[in-house]
Amino acid sequence: MEKGNRLNKLSLPLLRVCDNKIQKRKSSSPPCVCDGMERDRMKMSKRNCYICAFETDRMRNWSTLPSHLLDLIAECLDLPDLLRFGFVCQTWKSVCGPLQFRNHLPWLIVPIKNAASNTMTFDDKDNVGFFSLCDDKIYKAEIPELSNRRICASLPGGWLMTVHENSEIQLFHPFSPKLSLIHLPPLMELPCVLGTIKKEGVASPLYYIITKFGSPEPLFFPPAYVRDHCIHKVAMSSSLITSDTIIMIIQDAGHSMAFYRFGGNQEKWVPATQNQNHYNFQDITYHSGKFYAVHSNGYVIAIQGLDDTETLPYGEQVISQHPGDLAPRYYILESSGDLLVVLRYSVNLGEKDPNDMLQVRPFKTVGFKVFKIEFGVPDNKWVQIHNLGDRSLFLGYNSSFSLSSTHFSGCKPNHVYFTDDLGHCCYSEGHGGHDLGIFNLEDGGIESFLYPSNTLLVTPPPIWFAPNIVS
Repeated sequence: MEKGNRLNKLSLPLLRVCDNKIQKRKSSSPPCVCDGMERDRMKMSKRNCYICAFETDRMRNWSTLPSHLLDLIAECLDLPDLLRFGFVCQTWKSVCGPLQFRNHLPWLIVPIKNAASNTMTFDDKDNVGFFSLCDDKIYKAEIPELSNRRICASLPGGWLMTVHENSEIQLFHPFSPKLSLIHLPPLMELPCVLGTIKKEGVASPLYYIITKFGSPEPLFFPPAYVRDHCIHKVAMSSSLITSDTIIMIIQDAGHSMAFYRFGGNQEKWVPATQNQNHYNFQDITYHSGKFYAVHSNGYVIAIQGLDDTETLPYGEQVISQHPGDLAPRYYILESSGDLLVVLRYSVNLGEKDPNDMLQVRPFKTVGFKVFKIEFGVPDNKWVQIHNLGDRSLFLGYNSSFSLSSTHFSGCKPNHVYFTDDLGHCCYSEGHGGHDLGIFNLEDGGIESFLYPSNTLLVTPPPIWFAPNIVS
């Protein structure tokens, strides 16, 4: 059965079995067009014959179908069909919330076009695609709210954090029953942004004045660069937006942290710590009521004092040693109640030019190591994890998360699903954003998908989208 016809073929049987749930037809109904056999079998009168209703008056307003019928239909659809189903009308979209995605693997939000001329934004509503690991297909979606914006984070519950070069920052939920669009303090209110300046004689006359945490020397960047790079990683305390929900970010300038609390009078991003040494962080997560961040040297801090709005928050070191070998990239996330730090290793490809010390070559991920922090012992300690059991990890520009393979169809246990979050370092060289794969923690093998070329330029880099992950 073709997916495009699935809804029509599902509707008639569902209408038949819901005898007393659909409004009876009026006596002015047209004559019955069925042969009567199906009607007699179901002991229906002409007035209640749903075959006739379906075949003769296709004037039925499908948007008024009872909610329980819509739920039954939605449960029969896979994710691509569910996506189409939700775009039909507002009523049908109302049943396409995160719960309907509960047994599906996360999708990747990808650009439809992958030419070198693309930028790190979805330039128009026709450039957004959702890649499905289940069938290796990209499904086009028209989402005008993403036009000319960079998706800087994918968060629990299906929230996307987007940035515009005009400084605007938004939270957007593409599959919410109602349009969910929340404005956050703009880029201009980040601690690292000092203001703007106009420069004469250049293509982009407006420049942002950026300072790194702890450094008095200002730097000047055009709006497009700030949009694409100023926010590195994001974590949120809850997928439900309430007056106590907190968003924590890592600013790309110095990789220091700042936060915003919903509700109250806070109208700007506030530094998460006043310690001048608390910068160069690579990833953040929310675990057991606290935000945790992993440093580029591997140590971990917890942000304390966020519950008290009268005092300044501060960072407290949880563990001082790095977890084994030093690695180019670190991720931090919760899995089965444990706080994990994942080390990612990559190699450069191609010949290095001995005369170019700053040369950036194509790269490829070759492996991961997983550690957990064992709390409750003196100074805490690292324990390497060689088997995740039924869990799988999803890493990248998104807020990293783990899933149980027993609850998600097609999810491979003891694997690490990863996307490219180093691509922006190579855009000027014409490659990046392509480093995707599924790493087998047991034998070290890596399965590639979507982009086979290591010299490809993919902009923006794909980002995981998991509306069924709630916190």
